[in-house]
Amino acid sequence: MERIITARSLRLDKAESELTELGRSWERTLISKGIIYAPLFSALIISPSPEGGRLGYFEAPSRLIVISEAVLDSASASDARSIMLHELAHALDYALHGFLSGHSPSFRECCRMLGLDPGFEKSRVRLSAAERNGRKDRVRKLLALSSSPFENEASEAIRKAKALMAKEGIDLEEDSEERICMVPLHEGRRFPFSIRMLLSYISETTGVYIVTSSCNGLKTAMAYGSLDEVEASIYLYDYLVSSSRREIAKLRGDGERISSDSFLQGVIASLRERTADAGTDSALMVIRDGNMRKAKSIVFRDAKLRTTRTRSRGGDASSYGRGRSFGSSLDIGASRRRRELKSD
Repeated sequence: MERIITARSLRLDKAESELTELGRSWERTLISKGIIYAPLFSALIISPSPEGGRLGYFEAPSRLIVISEAVLDSASASDARSIMLHELAHALDYALHGFLSGHSPSFRECCRMLGLDPGFEKSRVRLSAAERNGRKDRVRKLLALSSSPFENEASEAIRKAKALMAKEGIDLEEDSEERICMVPLHEGRRFPFSIRMLLSYISETTGVYIVTSSCNGLKTAMAYGSLDEVEASIYLYDYLVSSSRREIAKLRGDGERISSDSFLQGVIASLRERTADAGTDSALMVIRDGNMRKAKSIVFRDAKLRTTRTRSRGGDASSYGRGRSFGSSLDIGASRRRRELKSD
């Protein structure tokens, strides 16, 4: 399962819709000219933390275009459109040749076909975005000075802040808009009881709000929260699943018969005993409630969500006990600090 953290807000949804329509418009033009015969990209998403800190990229196998939230926060509208066309050119290059040729002559020809300046470089957008962020910081400092007890200094600070905001088109209200990040944690045609326990434990421990949806028989559990919270949920999920798999493989290598479902149930039960206050921690409860409210207002505005409860149907007692013993030795604090930990 490919994991990409995405961000949602009313402003980001609008920008995503506009950039998607830009791409679809070029698709229709290219199809009408007989240059291509199928859509160039499957979807476009906005990510607060694209792989490698990139401003955008095209993922060939999934034909997904990812645009960094930083582009929409700090770059101009024309730069954001150019980033989209740059990635669309990669998609066109892939559609025409069956592979990504990098920034080759054939890629530059694709840029020309899409009306993008062949000399356009994303590094320039990165620089201009950094400069725009600097100007935003300047506005914030000026507005802070507006509360100065010295009347002349305060009025001059307000005048300069308004002039800079008008000149650069800066709107600080965008920074305070409610947003939420989301990431898929688990995907499968069935969710064993141990996985449901694990997702519940992660919600209790990190504060993310988790929703499971189903499409064409495939279920996906999505975590919703701040960037730090959803990142923590990824690392915690991956750490517990991968470390449990390694321990199960070791035990089976020693000749023991281990049920992975019962083993993981034991791990989570042990961890819950060690963090018994997590489920009732008032600060975490406030965070979970806040994430639930934001997810419902931003993502699930027109959807009905329902709460389900399931019970364990029993399992292998020996595997469960092995899991409890293993869970008592895990260093969860250390695992959540390992930001580079990857899933098996």
